[in-house]
Amino acid sequence: MIKKCILGMLVALFIISSFGIRFVVSDQSKPKYFLQKVGTFSDFKKLVDEALRKNPYMGSGENMNFKLAPDLTINSKNKEDFESSYSQTNVQVMGVDEADIVKTDGRYIYIAKPYPKIKDNGIVIVKAYPPEEMKVVSKIKLSDEFYPEEFYIDDKYLVIICVKEKIVDKKPVIQKDVFPDIDSKKIKVYIPYQLLIETYCIVYDISDKSNPKEVRRVSIAGRYLTSRKIGTNLYIVTEKQFPYEIYAKKTYSEQDFKPYFSDSITGDSKKTYIGFDRIKYIPDFINCSITVVGSFNIESKNEICVECVLGGGNIVYCSQENLYLCSEVIKKVYWPEKWEDNIKPWYYFIRKTMICRFELSKGKVNLIAAGLVNGKVLNQFSMDEQDSYFRVATTGERPSLSEGTYDCFNAVYVLDKNLRVVGKIDNIAKGEIIYSARFIGKRLYLVTFKALDPFFVISLENPQKPEILGYLKIPGYSTYLHPYDQNHIIGFGRDAQDLDEKYAIPLGLKIAMFNVEDVENPKELFKVIIGGKGTNSELLNNHKALLFDKNKNIFAFPVEVFEKGKNTFTGAYVYSIDMRKGFVLRGKISHRISEKEVYRIDRLLYINNTLYTISYKMIKANRLDNLDEVASLSLE
Repeated sequence: MIKKCILGMLVALFIISSFGIRFVVSDQSKPKYFLQKVGTFSDFKKLVDEALRKNPYMGSGENMNFKLAPDLTINSKNKEDFESSYSQTNVQVMGVDEADIVKTDGRYIYIAKPYPKIKDNGIVIVKAYPPEEMKVVSKIKLSDEFYPEEFYIDDKYLVIICVKEKIVDKKPVIQKDVFPDIDSKKIKVYIPYQLLIETYCIVYDISDKSNPKEVRRVSIAGRYLTSRKIGTNLYIVTEKQFPYEIYAKKTYSEQDFKPYFSDSITGDSKKTYIGFDRIKYIPDFINCSITVVGSFNIESKNEICVECVLGGGNIVYCSQENLYLCSEVIKKVYWPEKWEDNIKPWYYFIRKTMICRFELSKGKVNLIAAGLVNGKVLNQFSMDEQDSYFRVATTGERPSLSEGTYDCFNAVYVLDKNLRVVGKIDNIAKGEIIYSARFIGKRLYLVTFKALDPFFVISLENPQKPEILGYLKIPGYSTYLHPYDQNHIIGFGRDAQDLDEKYAIPLGLKIAMFNVEDVENPKELFKVIIGGKGTNSELLNNHKALLFDKNKNIFAFPVEVFEKGKNTFTGAYVYSIDMRKGFVLRGKISHRISEKEVYRIDRLLYINNTLYTISYKMIKANRLDNLDEVASLSLE
């Protein structure tokens, strides 16, 4: 009997193999999505033409009746050095530095002058401590064509990241082949200027602060998106946009679209162009541009290395081991066949996000895996990595059969190292969108908003089964969440006037302390509202504007206060926290020169017991304990 069974199995296998039928066992050790290479310039044009043809967001896509959901816009720590404690840039991941416009090393303050064609365009180095002896020790002057965006510093090097723009076509004209029905005598149509945009990383040796010396210059095609620095390894992300001619159907050459780089470490500043056979592409991409991820070690003699992705995105999360890039894609979904006669159109589009994982190793990047999730990612704080899992929160959209529009929903996905979804929870706060998120350990704190602010506590203890532990509904919303301790989260956002829980009017700036000790019943312990409608702070959309130190019991940020439509204060608010009394306003600092002249404060930092506020034209030093002014310095 056994022999007959074995013989039968062998015969069956022979028949299957004869007809070319194969059984493939899924290999969970390999990524689900392997990004293909573009190939040739002809292949590249076909991909872009197809993206433009089917993309309803470009205004040239196929007919579509549904309206789309709106676009989603939107530690300090002490370090002993020279017997000095000082604040550092507020970053998302410990050990992963982020560039900023102001930094300190505990003795000196470095300030970017981020405006081209002005006096002292570049970096100002100020000897800041002791404050009574503040003085400018040197200025790094960049040429007028450079726009300094941000920079990094360490014990020996300063790296300026700047953008260079060059107008290629100064005189836009009406193209009769593009706009044949336009009468140029009656109406003028201006085709946008074509800009050649490059990102530069200029490395200076600042061992002698009074005489910084340029030691390296790296350029990458495209506008600057973001960067990270881990030790002496720098990772930079740019976006190489296509010439406008691709939309206007003018003539163009292959080289117009190729990304490139140059590195003075080779002794030659000649551009190295990257062929399409080295560029990978995102399936169903929306963004018709090429994202370039470059990396190099500041101290190494090795040339910069790059990875390029056609249709890449502009939202980045970076851990110490990996960099994740989010690219928005669209998928056409067809209605079931039985619905076709009753519903027009018989297909619809939904947004998804393709996530690419780049492995970081010894100053090099390597694209390892890609994965797909529903919805759109808000910002870097909507992503996190822990224990080889990647977690992400998104806002998605589903068609509403009755309304003929899209309904929003929110979701949380857990992916493995190959970016395969292993766990998820969706249908969170239907009809609302994510305004802020913060992953802390094995929890996610999530804020969605439409009229009220649901503050969610989500457990990620089991990666295969995320679950909502509890939530709290309150007026207003938070756009940035900052951890205070294990059981408390600070939310920075806006107060809002609720209109029948359907709509809300944003009001003044709101700071709230959330208690999450009882995860099933989170509470708003206390709050403070600053100003009225129109009050604003850079902190609401840039976490680097926050100075926070729990040990020193201080947090501070720039703010412009409006009351009844009038600007009543421009400067910075400084708070301490009393868990019984709430947020305690310790004082306000302003860079007011006269009744009519006041400078907006950009950043705050401290060195030992001195608080420094930095604006475009001055630095002011105040005592950290009572905020008495100690000294000020003009930067002009």
